[in-house]
Amino acid sequence: MKKIRYIQLAIIACAMLVFNSCETTDLDLAESPNTLTPGSADPNFVLNQVQLDLSFMFGEMSDRSSEITRLLYMFDGYAGNVTNTTLQTGANIWTRAYRINNSRLLLNTLAESNPDLVKHRGIASLITAYTFVSLTDMVGDVPFSQANNPQEFPNPELDDDAAVYDAMFDLIDAGIADLSGSTANTVTQDLFYDGNLTQWIRFGNTLKLKMYNQIRNVDAARATTGINQLIAQGNLIETIGDDFQFQFSTNGSPVESRHRFFTNPYLGGGASVVLYMNNGFMRLLKDSQPMPDPRLRYYFYRQSLTDPMGDDLPCTTTLTECYIGDFYWGRQHGDSQGVPADNLARTIYGVYPGGGAFDNDNGVPGINSTNNLGGAGINPIYLSSFTKFTLAEAALMLGTTGDARTLFEEGVRNSLSKVTGFGAAVAGNLAPSATDIEDYVTEVLSDYDAETTNDGRLNIILREFYIASYGNGLESYNFYRKTGLPNVLQASISPSPFPRSFILPTDETLVNPNIDSNFLTDQVFWDDNPANFID
Repeated sequence: MKKIRYIQLAIIACAMLVFNSCETTDLDLAESPNTLTPGSADPNFVLNQVQLDLSFMFGEMSDRSSEITRLLYMFDGYAGNVTNTTLQTGANIWTRAYRINNSRLLLNTLAESNPDLVKHRGIASLITAYTFVSLTDMVGDVPFSQANNPQEFPNPELDDDAAVYDAMFDLIDAGIADLSGSTANTVTQDLFYDGNLTQWIRFGNTLKLKMYNQIRNVDAARATTGINQLIAQGNLIETIGDDFQFQFSTNGSPVESRHRFFTNPYLGGGASVVLYMNNGFMRLLKDSQPMPDPRLRYYFYRQSLTDPMGDDLPCTTTLTECYIGDFYWGRQHGDSQGVPADNLARTIYGVYPGGGAFDNDNGVPGINSTNNLGGAGINPIYLSSFTKFTLAEAALMLGTTGDARTLFEEGVRNSLSKVTGFGAAVAGNLAPSATDIEDYVTEVLSDYDAETTNDGRLNIILREFYIASYGNGLESYNFYRKTGLPNVLQASISPSPFPRSFILPTDETLVNPNIDSNFLTDQVFWDDNPANFID
């Protein structure tokens, strides 16, 4: 299993790479790889940093989106969780996005003088495309065409979000062309595919598939043609071995390289104040079918096997707001009540995707558990199950090539195999049997077959996509805004307008006169649904 390879580079906290150049700091090396001159930059080091930036940026994007779509618990209302500083906190989504683009431009310059480096440029192009597709999906219009060029454009203007999508389609094609070339260059700092360029090309094609399906409501003809072309090429992420994921390690020193789902709550004093599992999502896996979802024990770990009572729980009204039975103990979406001393008793992250513990009925606090992966989790950026669910949706709603039901079943099976295989080393005799798996697949296919309309069938597809997307809130945030489905999301107890977009960061809007702040109610170009149609 591939581990993170941290390179000692001078990584600078640049203020805003959109409009400022990055100043260097005297650390282990004299300069940051993002500000090295083309004559002195090591392309492997630069590409290494691009990939690390992608992983940490994705983690922050995913967690914020997961809170909104109930994959994770959200404290208080939407307005308190999506502000004009959200994209600047934590891993600093905004800065990392433009640092990735800055590094791509540097690799482009290097490749112009050294054709052997086009593979580095190709990978950086695909990572940049994923970055700006994701950023556009979150906020709508963003600077791109004038970004990272402070000499010519000290105050870059916003690009229309649809135009950014078009630019990313072109950038993906350019990246795939670079990776398909005949140069003998070897990429030695590849944290995703270990230098396998064929897999990178599959990722590029699959990113286009994701984008075409995302725009199907506003340009069905283009989406249909594009998806059918990709299907005909047959070079997509369709097997678990091709999954686009970032692998964390068990190392905590000298640099913390364990998954964030492990460092909180498996280390130190246990779960942090507001780290709760979302009761609605746990209940979906526990109670929505005649049998528990086979992934339940992998996603969630129960620290206590004692029924909570009274002051044990963060509830001041009804018990069902924070306890769903069978010792699963979390919070309702938007709950902002006080926090009792339950950090070593509430349900926490399990073995998937963060490398925590498999729930084997031990009922001990996570900090005392031994059946865990030590934080060697993954960032599931784009999985084969996602591809199958996307193809199923397109076949159902656009009539693209393939049978929607078959593709749907393949998506369910890929997700079950992914999760159970990931935790196999610590699952023991409580791992789901082959019969358990077949019973679950049979049940969800029965749900699909019972629907009499395409909207009803799509709801079942996206319900299973929603469950499979745990660890990747970006996907659920996108398809929930696009379709209003699945219809199983728990209602918020702090009602407020659902954020149809995130807010441009204050650090950008205050210094750039060409950029005004946007609003939670602003809709991304592919979101053509009425206002307030989702909660």
